[in-house]
Amino acid sequence: MNTISKLTELFSKFPGIGPRQAKRFVYFLLTRNSSFLEELARLLLELKKEVSTCESCMRFFSNSLHNTKICEICRDPNRNGEMLMIVERDADFENIEKSKIYEGKYFILGGKVPILEKNPENRIRVSQLKERIKDTNIKEVILALSVNPDGENTEKYVRDLLPSSCKITILGRGLSTGIELEYPDSDTLKNAFKNRT
Repeated sequence: MNTISKLTELFSKFPGIGPRQAKRFVYFLLTRNSSFLEELARLLLELKKEVSTCESCMRFFSNSLHNTKICEICRDPNRNGEMLMIVERDADFENIEKSKIYEGKYFILGGKVPILEKNPENRIRVSQLKERIKDTNIKEVILALSVNPDGENTEKYVRDLLPSSCKITILGRGLSTGIELEYPDSDTLKNAFKNRT
């Protein structure tokens, strides 16, 4: 297998990228100069060194400025520690943060539980979630998960992990069925958050 084929195969493993798009990436890189490729290679190598996983919410964050294991959101004393929003991925977290509708804390599951999954702990961060919800300050847990069968299955599974003392809400169903939480615009997210049940 030559370099073009190997790179195409690697790029096609990216979410939402098929073989044709992956090959376009390779041909695009072939048109760039050496300094562009060197910078890209350097940044890829630095990515894992500079980015950590927050020990509290499990999201990726840049720790280049502060040598810490807790992200700036979890360290922020102005965030509402009585509310915990559970999302599937970092992209969902970023979309909610961008909308500026929520001022509590987060937990990133790292995925969702497909309907026929026999070992959910292999798909999502079950043990880390159990550790996170031991915090007695949490009064409300918001399940902000995808509105599709796997998202609903994940919601049911996570509900069983949560303490009965917590108020559990879900985002209002202004979100279209089948949508990933990463994609709705800010107004749709605001309405879903405001109308959570």
